[in-house]
Amino acid sequence: MMQVVELLGLPRDQSMTLSRGGEQIQARGFGAPAMMRAWLIQALTGRRASEVLLMDFDPLVEIPGLDPATVPEGGMVARLRYQQTKIDGAPLTILVGADVVQIVREQQDWVRERWNLGPTGQVRYLFPRLAGNRRGTRPWETSHYDQVLRNLSRVAGLRDAAGQLILYSHSHRLRHTKATTLLNLGAPIHVVQRYLGHRSPEMTMRYAATLASTAEREFLALAKIGRDGREHTMDRQDMLDLLQLDRRTDRVLPNGYCLLPPVRSCDKGNACHGCDHFATDRTHLPEIRRQLTATEKLVDARQAQHTARYGEPMSQTNIWLEQRITELRSMRLEIAALEAQADDITVVRGAGVLGRTGYQPAQPTGAVERPGP
Repeated sequence: MMQVVELLGLPRDQSMTLSRGGEQIQARGFGAPAMMRAWLIQALTGRRASEVLLMDFDPLVEIPGLDPATVPEGGMVARLRYQQTKIDGAPLTILVGADVVQIVREQQDWVRERWNLGPTGQVRYLFPRLAGNRRGTRPWETSHYDQVLRNLSRVAGLRDAAGQLILYSHSHRLRHTKATTLLNLGAPIHVVQRYLGHRSPEMTMRYAATLASTAEREFLALAKIGRDGREHTMDRQDMLDLLQLDRRTDRVLPNGYCLLPPVRSCDKGNACHGCDHFATDRTHLPEIRRQLTATEKLVDARQAQHTARYGEPMSQTNIWLEQRITELRSMRLEIAALEAQADDITVVRGAGVLGRTGYQPAQPTGAVERPGP
């Protein structure tokens, strides 16, 4: 959807090659770059369509003391002020990244050029309607916005897994996607509540419930493999019931799940590598490799300190060294097992997290044909 939405902003005298029903077709541009930018802001921020279309011409607010140039890629660089249209008293700003800032700036430049405002001129709305709106005091109606998006849906012909037409006009789904993405990344409920502009956590918990059902489905679909490389003998549903993820947040660790029975507690701190009550998958290979390298450096440093102080390295029977050697052996076994999986999604018990496949970006559906060489 993010790729094909470019068709909205493409001039009418240009076309894009789309793959539809196994065939390549040429689709003409809609010549509606503002519509494209409004939809992209919805996708990136999870705002409602009305909240985006009613935004002030200059909705960006600087973050005091922050130099956007020093913010790492993907970081938040400004606040976006939007029009809360549904819930009185809900927050009216959210943090946004450089991608949203760039879209807003492009839309401002487009409006200034179309309304002959000059480099610093402004109108009331960032997305003013085009017809009968000489002063830019009237915003686009959501009905017109939805109609254009429905037309795009029919031209694009994108289908979901059930074969149903994917409608760009159902843009509220972008809000659901943003909410579940934040929850997937571990954002606390109250943070997601603030971001979505909900007055009560109960509204936000609806998204959490959807996320929980999705996680349960994925959990049950993945095989669990032990440290010895054999599939775990425990039934997957029994394992899920054991975790009690809806009630036992202490079983959700920064790098995975603890499969200890609910009545038991762990006294090993973060010593999860080599533990039979832990799970990981291929998506966490980089982190396990990092931990392996860090632990190897730690052992070398401690050995050097011990040698400098006592004239000889630590004995293999040293309790601290024994534990580190066990962890190193386990991490190497985990890495070997995960690397041997090729591209499957089998889960390996050991260090890491719940078995989730990584995000697979969609393949380009076509290239834009532009005049010139």
